[in-house]
Amino acid sequence: MGGDINIPNLEQNPIDIKNNKIRYGINKIQGRKKSLDVFNINKTINISQDEVINILGIFDGHSGNEISQYISENFYDELSKNEKFKSQKYKEALNETFINLDKSLRIEEVNNKLKAYSQKNKLDIKKKIIELTKNDNIINQDDINGINTLMDFIDPENLENVLISDYIGSSGLVVLIQENITYIANAGNSHFIIINNQLEINNNIITQQKKFKEGEKTRIKIAKGIKYGKEIKGEEYIYTRGFGDFQYKTNKTINIDCSEILSEPFLYEINNNDTKYIIMFNHGLYENVLYKLKCSKDIDNNVYKNISNFFIENLKEDKRKISEIIYEYFNDITIQKKENIILNNDKKSNSSIEINNFATDNLSCIIIEFFS
Repeated sequence: MGGDINIPNLEQNPIDIKNNKIRYGINKIQGRKKSLDVFNINKTINISQDEVINILGIFDGHSGNEISQYISENFYDELSKNEKFKSQKYKEALNETFINLDKSLRIEEVNNKLKAYSQKNKLDIKKKIIELTKNDNIINQDDINGINTLMDFIDPENLENVLISDYIGSSGLVVLIQENITYIANAGNSHFIIINNQLEINNNIITQQKKFKEGEKTRIKIAKGIKYGKEIKGEEYIYTRGFGDFQYKTNKTINIDCSEILSEPFLYEINNNDTKYIIMFNHGLYENVLYKLKCSKDIDNNVYKNISNFFIENLKEDKRKISEIIYEYFNDITIQKKENIILNNDKKSNSSIEINNFATDNLSCIIIEFFS
């Protein structure tokens, strides 16, 4: 997406909530990306006098943040008006909500909202970068001139003729927690780990997720091969489901449910009484851990173990805010080498600053702790 900014934006977005059933923390940082493309939701809903449900989610945009922003702002409203949700069939309601929201992205009224997001985001980003230059931080003029939150090859002057959902997409990972059962809906390349009461990774859930890979690969090959995303070692696709990206969903020669990218999420169900933690995180965080570990074998297990071990160890002290522990992990998994950067891109200048070499991508994480 048009390069990245030289000064990482490390501003936190911490949230911490606690009740008699669970506590959770949320945090995210922008990093070196020009925009914050990842959005979170957290809702507590009183279904009745005796029943409360919690809904948490990560929506991680790619090629821009218009769709991830829109989905995050409208997910709960779409879910709450669903008839399956009203009858407390939450698993079915989550599935239909993903599909219905994706369909809505083609509606003219919604597309106009996405275009408005795009225009505002470009202005906001440009303003932030100009503010950085006032503080004598390094910034290239190209970073200011080349700002786009829509695909870079689209002429902004012709934006009115564009269906934004053709070119922009978003993953979606949502957890719905009721009294005894938690439902997880995942469409895209965000990740989650279930930690049981023995403080061990629930490998059954990991295995369930891996079982889908072959079916996804077959479907995509039928749909003339993966386009967005990439194939890793000939066997693993990193992006096969999600919101938007309709340029890969509108092949009229195949059924919509055989498209390269689907909006229908994978659905999981877990028993709260057997669960201690749920760790949710975007793919940017996954890639940071992968880079740090430099592992080539059994990648998922190595990454998941690193993440799980850190949080299990640090969550023992329940007085600490979970959001603070998440931010500590952001620092732990990013390269901490100090670099001397010449101010204003002027090699003749003697002025320099030291910055943390944070990764390019946004980082986002939600951790839920269940009380016995």
